[in-house]
Parts: sequence; C-alpha cells; structure tokens
Amino acid sequence: MATKDFKVEDPMIDPLTGEFRVLGPGQTFKSVTSKIADIVLTPKTSLGFFTLFAVAGSLAMLLLTAVTWLFLKGTGIWAVTQPVAWGFAIINFVWWIGIGHAGTLISAILLLFKQGWRNSINRFAEAMTIFAVVCAGMFPLIHVGGRGLGTGSSHCRTR
Repeated sequence: MATKDFKVEDPMIDPLTGEFRVLGPGQTFKSVTSKIADIVLTPKTSLGFFTLFAVAGSLAMLLLTAVTWLFLKGTGIWAVTQPVAWGFAIINFVWWIGIGHAGTLISAILLLFKQGWRNSINRFAEAMTIFAVVCAGMFPLIHVGGRGLGTGSSHCRTR
C-alpha cells in the first residue's frame, strides 16, 4: 500500500470542500451567537457597578464645579503669590509637550525602518500624541493670569 492511498481524516477539515471548518463539532452558528450574546446581554447589573458609577459621576461633577469656579474667579483663588510656585505648572506643561514628542518619535522611527508590524503601535503612539497635545493645550487656557471677576491677590496692590 502506497502512502498516497492512505487518507487521514482530520475532523477540522470539511470532507466536501477540503477547507478548515469554522465551527467545532456539535456547534452551529446559532449556538455560538447565543453563547457570545449571553455574556454581553445579561439583564442583571450588579449594585457595585451603580455604586462606582455614582462615585465617578460625583467626582466628575466636582471637577466641573472646580473648573467653572476657576474660570469665573480667576487663578487668584489658588492664592499662589510666589512666582517660584508657578514652576510646577510650567513643568507639567513641558511634560505633556514631551510626551507628545515621544509619540511622534516612536511613530517616525517605526515608519523610517519600514516595520511591517508597526500599525498597532503607530495607532497607540499617535493617539498618545493627540492626547498629550490636548492636555498641554489645556494648561495655558487654565493657567492664564488675571484676577477673574473679582478676586484679587495681595501682591498686585499698589501702595
């Protein structure tokens, strides 16, 4: 008996088409769909989810209130009267600019070396760059000087 005559039946190959089967034995498209959909479409939502959602919503509202108060009253509400204390805000601004440059650098290096596997990393690096530029752009908007609508600081007074 020659080796050509001996056929090994693989259960993952369809004998009619000769292609690999997508579904395992005993599975149908309906059973696979219901198994996957049951994970997502469960009608029960735990109490912990709603608790964490309420905490996160409260923190978001606190942030919104603080930023609104800042825009209405100005940076004088921080009572930062020493010029040296502004170094932290400047360092944060430069940090986000640097993160944006890092994402661009990663993307450029992978492009220059023509890496075939670079697509997912490029998407991540470019998203990181956009996020960092948005964060850096918020710093000048929030940290502009001035007294706002009525708060003054003691170092701006004339004698």
